[in-house]
Amino acid sequence: MSHISIAQAGLESVEAKRWDVAVGKLSTALSISLNPAWLIARSKALVHTGLLEPALDDANLAWHKAYERNQRPLMTQAHYRRAVAFFRMGLLADSDCCCVYAMRLVKGLPALEEHDPKAMWTDKDGFWTATLEDAMEEARTDEFNRMGSTSGMGPARVHDVKVASTQVAEWRLASTLRMQILRTMAALPKDDPARKVTTRQFPEKTLLARLGFEEKPPPVPPPVPEDTPLHLQEFQSDIALYLSIFSKGVDKEKLKVEFLPSSVRLDAVTYPSGEEGEFYVELWDEIDPATSRYMVTPNKVELTLAKKRPGKWAQLKKDTTYRPAEEYVPDPSCISTKPSPPLEPPNRAAAPAYPSSSRRGPRDWDIIGADEADDDDEAGGANVFFKRLYKNATLEQRRAMMKSFVESNGTTLSTDWDDVKGRKVETMPPEGVEQKKWQ
Repeated sequence: MSHISIAQAGLESVEAKRWDVAVGKLSTALSISLNPAWLIARSKALVHTGLLEPALDDANLAWHKAYERNQRPLMTQAHYRRAVAFFRMGLLADSDCCCVYAMRLVKGLPALEEHDPKAMWTDKDGFWTATLEDAMEEARTDEFNRMGSTSGMGPARVHDVKVASTQVAEWRLASTLRMQILRTMAALPKDDPARKVTTRQFPEKTLLARLGFEEKPPPVPPPVPEDTPLHLQEFQSDIALYLSIFSKGVDKEKLKVEFLPSSVRLDAVTYPSGEEGEFYVELWDEIDPATSRYMVTPNKVELTLAKKRPGKWAQLKKDTTYRPAEEYVPDPSCISTKPSPPLEPPNRAAAPAYPSSSRRGPRDWDIIGADEADDDDEAGGANVFFKRLYKNATLEQRRAMMKSFVESNGTTLSTDWDDVKGRKVETMPPEGVEQKKWQ
């Protein structure tokens, strides 16, 4: 799970008031990214778990991160969370001062005013002079507070009010907290330390508090070395070698495949490191470039290399060394941008014989059944046609033949894979024959 998903789970836990869970998940996410919204959410959760000083630190740090990103709404929320933390800590003057900062910020005043507004409410000894009556009068007369009402307004003004409704709600939230703070302060002596203002408009910048709640961070996979080779997979017959080059996201419109008499070059494929580059390999034996072909899929490039001389190759590569691209000058006539015509089998007369202890002597297993086919041919048997059709077909044609023959109960034989791959081939009995199902 990514740190973003963990943070989202933490935010959902705050909404559900599962404070301990929220603190743990948000702490994990914040260890990777100091997102101001996550800091504000963790500050709220920390207040409810009784960790007031870390809650204040998170709110202060959230203000700075929001200020760096010029995110005024988050700066307003950070001031409000500072006010809540100060109030729970019993620092009433600092708490009310932060409410004033939040209310002025939401009304559009600068984040850092030239003169700190706390000076209007502080005497020469640093004590806070605002009263509950002042806060109530402000709520009653402030023009901004009346923006939430739409009675008697025209359609244009109603739209403006709806746009500002979120800011008005934030202003009222801070105003309500002010009244609670000042009501509590009214019962204190005039020289009580809780009346002394120590905070400021530009809060102290703190480090992220490490609380021991952090979950184990998600593992980061190690980077793939740039020289990691492509994964190759191959199989062969006497007439062709089929090579799969595993490379995700190859652009088939831009891919160029160059079939040369004894090598293959692709430009460009995607390597495991994510970098694009060419792939070049010198082959064990020669191929026929004209009848070799390729196909691109989302995860790999499949090559069909037509062998110039029938027989098995000992391995794919002539050697294990890949020569740099700059040593080779491409021949434009050999570059293919679309699949070539189907591969035709070469003459098998030169195919090698395999050793055998049989009294009949060595036998080429690639043409097993040829004798029987010749006998059937002389007798006019229909099997010869199907044997040769299947033997000379491509891989996709063979798949189409097998699927159509099996699904149609032997009544249909198709070599078009694109036609049959996405449907069930229905049984098509010959004319005059009725299809019956086994009971």
